[in-house]
Amino acid sequence: MTQANATMQLCDFCNRLRKSGRQACVRLLNARKIWLQDYQQITEKIGSVWETFFLLRLALAVLCFSASLAMAQVAVPTGRWLTANHAAVVQIAPCGVDLCGQIVGIRLNPPNAPMPLNWQGQPQCGMTILRTAPIVNQQTGATEWVGTVLDPRNGDVYRAKIRLNRERHLSLHGYLGLPIFGQTQIWEPYSGRTLAGCKLAPQQD
Repeated sequence: MTQANATMQLCDFCNRLRKSGRQACVRLLNARKIWLQDYQQITEKIGSVWETFFLLRLALAVLCFSASLAMAQVAVPTGRWLTANHAAVVQIAPCGVDLCGQIVGIRLNPPNAPMPLNWQGQPQCGMTILRTAPIVNQQTGATEWVGTVLDPRNGDVYRAKIRLNRERHLSLHGYLGLPIFGQTQIWEPYSGRTLAGCKLAPQQD
């Protein structure tokens, strides 16, 4: 083999190497481009998911705040109330989404008389006698709490509506069947003390 032929073969070999190297580089660049595109799509999807999650949490927070503000504007008849005959004090408080009324004070006459029992022979002290849920009156737009009231003496259950009147007293309307055939009692706010065993402090009778 002459020196010229050897030189030509060497150059041809080098050209093939350069060509192969260029092709390898092109394949690597193409692979990198595809990987970057896939990575960008994945990060965009993740960002979209987090953005959606954030917006959902924000919407939920706004909804809860709006509901709390609406409830704050409604006159809710919670607190302690002296019944119409001044014989008992009933505490009305939330029980879930409803309002429940529990006997927390009973007036004894005479003061040393035993605590009255219910129709089952159990103490009336601590009994839950009222349970109502909020309903908006379509005619007046006022919120009323509608449910049931229990007579602890005989176990009779009546339908009941409670609300705050203009004097901020509690209006309780009990009825059977239609509300028009019922009776309404006015309970006054009670700010006195209740003693152990549902007894009322004497100065607050």
